[in-house]
Order: sequence, then C-alpha cells, then structure tokens
Amino acid sequence: MDTSTRSIPRFGLLNTESRILPSACVGEEYQIGIWLPFSYASSDRTYPVLYLTDGDYTFGLAAGVTPTLVGSGEIPEIIVVGIAYNQISTFGEFGKLRERDMLPPGFVHAPPDSRTPQFIAFLQQELFPFIETHYRASPTDRALYGFSVGGFFSLYMMLTHPGLFQRYIAASGTWPGADAYLLDCEQQYAQQTLHPPVNLYYAIGGGEEEQLTGFSTLVERLQKRNYPDLKLHTQILEGEKHSAGVIAQSFVYGLRKVYAKE
Repeated sequence: MDTSTRSIPRFGLLNTESRILPSACVGEEYQIGIWLPFSYASSDRTYPVLYLTDGDYTFGLAAGVTPTLVGSGEIPEIIVVGIAYNQISTFGEFGKLRERDMLPPGFVHAPPDSRTPQFIAFLQQELFPFIETHYRASPTDRALYGFSVGGFFSLYMMLTHPGLFQRYIAASGTWPGADAYLLDCEQQYAQQTLHPPVNLYYAIGGGEEEQLTGFSTLVERLQKRNYPDLKLHTQILEGEKHSAGVIAQSFVYGLRKVYAKE
C-alpha cells in the first residue's frame, strides 16, 4: 500500500509521555520523554529518577529495556527522563546541539558557542523542578546516563557538580583531550572538602583503542584517591567499538551496578 500521501502515526512506547519544555536558561526548546513504572498509577510512592542525555536516541532504548530489568527484579522501579531536542530533523543538527550543551567552555574540543553552564542551569532550575513537581520523582535519588559526549558530560558533572546526581553511568567519554580535561577536573574535585556519596559505572568498548589510555588513567586516579563514598564499577566491553554495542551494554550493565542492592 502506498502510504506517501497520508499521515502515519508514530509507534508508541508503553507508559511514556512527551512534554515540550522551553528553556529560558539555554534559549532552546527541549522535548522531554518520560517513562513511568507500571505501579505508578496505582501507588502514591516517590520514585528514583534516571536522566538520559541524548534522549533523541537513548530514550527509546531505555523505555524498551527498563521494564524488563524492573520486572526481573534486577533494578528497582524508577522513572526515566530523556532529554531531546524539539523540532530537529537531522542527525547533524542533533550533533551540533549536544556538543554545544555538553562540552564546556575552555575544553579543547568545545564549540565556540558552548553553553554548558546554561545547560546545567536548565537541569537545576527548569528540568528538575518540572519533573519533581509534575511527577512523584525523588530529588535525592537522581541518576545520569550518557554515551560518548554524554559519557564525558556524566563524568564532568560528577567531578564538578557533586551531589547533583547520586548515580552515574558513563560510557566512552575519554577520547584524547577529554581524558586530560577530566583529570584536571578530578584534581579540583580532590581539593574540595565535600565528596557526597556517589555510585559510578564507567565503561568503554575494547575496540575503542583511542580511549583505552584515558580510561585506564582516570580509573587509576580515582582508585588511588580512595574516596570513601565513591562506589566505582568499571568495565571494558570486549569486541565493541564506539557504537551501538557499547550504548546497549553499558546501559544494561550500568543500571544493574548503580542500582544493586546493598
């Protein structure tokens, strides 16, 4: 059947909602995807929240996989929030916007129009209040997942904004240049007196040769510091390159680790 002349509805994902959230902080309109656990409608509980960078492609994965992890008892019931860009039509647009939002000024790979401070303000002043007002979302149990630029951003946030999230899943964020920048951030983090409890899963693909040195160096630094309230889980995903295998496996393995029962 020729469908080119009629509108076809989007395929739905169970228990999801879509919200448009204009940001005065960034000057950008975000599309926010929300996945609610199956018990949400029949309970009055408050739930931990997993925030996803790059929601344009990670939210579909999360909304599809998270229910099975919850159903098998591997992770607790959580709310999933994906941060995407509204009204873009190409992957090139997406790439430019994600780098603008998540590569900070002063970083060698940051674009000239970097707005990372504004994006962080969006999280703190606009997104968190929106989610925690409209949903029974915990303000004290937030997790952040990111891959590639998003993985770098997850590590950056842990080291520069301690306490904003309590759990981090970071994948493939230590390419040359990024590793040195993160080591500088860690040095400043070490000099602070406040190191809130944090649970970090940090992974790369075994085929990401350009990332292996930075991955190992940062892991060794964190281990030598012996931060008393840092639970560090690391993994090299053998045979995987900078692609879908790392995204999918780091998401599943990462959730299992950062939400593991004590």
